[in-house]
Amino acid sequence: MQAPLRISLFLLSFSMAVAQAAPAYPEYRVTVVGPANSRAADINSAGAVVGTYPYSATSSHAFLNRGSGLVDLGAPGGRSSTAAAINDKGVVLGNWTTAGGEQRGFIYYRGTRRDIGVIPGRRTTYTDINNAGYITATGASPDFPDGVRSYLRAPGGALRDIGNLPFPEPTLNNALALNNRNQIAGESGELTFPDQPLRAFSWTRGTMRDLGDFGSGPNGGQAINDRGQITGYMSVLTGFRSRVAFLYSHGRLINIDGRPSTVEERSSTGNGINNYGHVVGASDHLSGFIYRGRTMQSLNALINPKLGWDIASPEAINDAGQIAATAYRGGVSYAVRLDLIRPHGMAAPEIDLSEEAAALE
Repeated sequence: MQAPLRISLFLLSFSMAVAQAAPAYPEYRVTVVGPANSRAADINSAGAVVGTYPYSATSSHAFLNRGSGLVDLGAPGGRSSTAAAINDKGVVLGNWTTAGGEQRGFIYYRGTRRDIGVIPGRRTTYTDINNAGYITATGASPDFPDGVRSYLRAPGGALRDIGNLPFPEPTLNNALALNNRNQIAGESGELTFPDQPLRAFSWTRGTMRDLGDFGSGPNGGQAINDRGQITGYMSVLTGFRSRVAFLYSHGRLINIDGRPSTVEERSSTGNGINNYGHVVGASDHLSGFIYRGRTMQSLNALINPKLGWDIASPEAINDAGQIAATAYRGGVSYAVRLDLIRPHGMAAPEIDLSEEAAALE
């Protein structure tokens, strides 16, 4: 009477072993959201993607795709526009260039495009927007007498200079990412030519912190989540100029590239991070990658290889696991969105108010 039980257990063990040995199913579906030669910039919690595409032979336009087709955000009276970011309310932040060559910022929401001007006396680039409508921007003064400075712009338009790390003037300070608690990540250093000794920083309630390094520079923070975790690139000491992707979490700096120090020439950077601490970015050995706490995985290995895509440059990831990326097929770039075929269905982690992160001002 025990034989059938033994056979059943054997078959169960065998089927589990076969399942473990079988190739993994594709994790992501690739959805094209921009035309040929387009590039993705950001994605929000609803999966809306913004990016930039060539409008003509001499100009580009920002676009928005909520999943029902491309919306051209235009450049009224100007030459070109580019998308920088989109928040969870669907507000798009971008930059546009006037016919006279001045670069200005704009906000697009529900069919209305509004010019938000410039930082007075500076060539301005707007970089990120949060759900409360705060915006980060950088501004370069003519001929760089005091370098490049960064600002936090309030919804009403008031500007706050966030300062810089203690370097001799002139300095280069790029605020590149903003979270929903008004924390900023970026890069700061002495403005020297041809190279700048940049340091990755976080900014919280008026205090700028150097994130440290892996023994070399330059370094930079590229993205920050609502838990205050940051990703970007850090230089490493090798025989070549190498940079590796990092995760900064709770005061700890982690090299997530994973390759041993014996590999002298390495190039990777983290471009986006969600509230789980999942990082997406680009690497010279994996092309586009995702890091979910253990090792960097090639996104090309997580999609259907028969489609012929190279997911070369993931830019952002939301808490649902959707990724905005620039991908190539047949040598042509397209803005795409990667959707999990089997969504994880997990709720976003709650923010611990006792953590170092600050609340909105």
